[in-house]
Amino acid sequence: MSRLPRPNRPIALAGLILLAIAPPSTARQEPTASGLPVAEYASRREALQDLLGGGVVVVRGAEPMAEDYFRFRQRNDFMYLTGIEQPDALLLLVPEGLDPEGQARSVVFLPPRNPFAERWSGPQVVPGEETARAFGLDEALPTADFEARLAEALGRDAAEEGGESDADAGTGDADADAEAEADGPATIYTHLPPRRDGEGSPEARFRDQLEQLSPDARFEEVSPSIASLRLIKSDAEVVLLRRAIDITIEAHRDAARVIEPGTHEYEAQGALEYAFTRNGAQREAFASIVGSGPNSVVLHYNANRRRMEDGDLVVIDIGAEFDYYAADLTRTYPVSGRFTDRQREVYQLVLDAQRAAESAFEPGKTTINDLHQAAIARMKESPLRDSQGRTLERYFVHGLGHWLGMDVHDVGDYRRPIPEGAVFTIEPGIYIPEESLGVRIEDDYLAAADGLVKLSEALPSEPDEVEAMMAVEVSAE
Repeated sequence: MSRLPRPNRPIALAGLILLAIAPPSTARQEPTASGLPVAEYASRREALQDLLGGGVVVVRGAEPMAEDYFRFRQRNDFMYLTGIEQPDALLLLVPEGLDPEGQARSVVFLPPRNPFAERWSGPQVVPGEETARAFGLDEALPTADFEARLAEALGRDAAEEGGESDADAGTGDADADAEAEADGPATIYTHLPPRRDGEGSPEARFRDQLEQLSPDARFEEVSPSIASLRLIKSDAEVVLLRRAIDITIEAHRDAARVIEPGTHEYEAQGALEYAFTRNGAQREAFASIVGSGPNSVVLHYNANRRRMEDGDLVVIDIGAEFDYYAADLTRTYPVSGRFTDRQREVYQLVLDAQRAAESAFEPGKTTINDLHQAAIARMKESPLRDSQGRTLERYFVHGLGHWLGMDVHDVGDYRRPIPEGAVFTIEPGIYIPEESLGVRIEDDYLAAADGLVKLSEALPSEPDEVEAMMAVEVSAE
């Protein structure tokens, strides 16, 4: 089995390691735990504040994984704005109009160092000037300081909880208080708990905490604004996406070479997930789908236990995650190594539908739904029929594609035309249960000013190429 060449840039293992290896004078040039330069995070925070036009932003990081038995993964929005991979962190963005010094400020709040926990789980990212410098923040403070700093940003003193305001205390801020009152209640942009989460969810409890700290504030959902920023990928993000895609391509190649009658779905899964790890992916972007025979028509089947048989098709839908960026690629393989005539015809129709969608793309004009309709039209034109003489577009039972980024189904408005800089998938499929025949082909694309860039071009999709890829012997390293 081959190994991909290492990227030219250094891969940061964890934020704290950077604190040890990067002197203060160069810390801002180093990548963070997600492999992106610190300056990129600063520009994202600035862009978010510009987009909101005022108000305080509070973004909560992820809690520790249950009992520390699972590898920690940061919340994507928090990671997008900070690059800090540390549980129980908070980010506070204060616009210049609310900062006592008249400057926009970014403050992260972190748990204090816990030597006992570090003995079990390793070093932490801790409060302090060194952390602030390393991650390009104005301050990195203990979590215990959050309430006071939020009150300060909202023009309130912690003493107000006891009934004494700054004006009552004779601090001379009465005019400022009156001005703030005239402007109406302060706005806090944060993640609001979904209704389905209920009152006991962590998000609901955090919202309750914020309401207790600032009962007069108006709360607004911050997710749509962050999503609009995350939709457009920077050059540095595309580098990470390409790396995740290249690793996933290598995984497909390895899986294809072990598929044969008598092997189990989990054997292909083992080969492809080993390729993820061997090539530096931190985790799977989602549960690997290896569905053969009747399982090929189950869209998100991932039990991966069946013994593959001669004459089956097997749908492999997988994605590596590299430095918090996901790939998502699907190919369909004949277990025997050769497509039957019927399988090849259906496979070719799915491939033609994908190409019809590619051809329909117009930069800044078409939506993903427009591309979906182009794929449907191609299926309707085909002479292929089911056992009842019907065209096969009725067996295309899901959307054509989705945004791709930090989430495999990434955030963003699907109603808008596909903007330059967006990365998305095109994945038509046909699933005929009565024939146990499922085919899906999925590739990843970057929307450029002059058209589409197929980021997964290196993974074969022509039926003859797929058969040839399966025939390559697996070589030991």
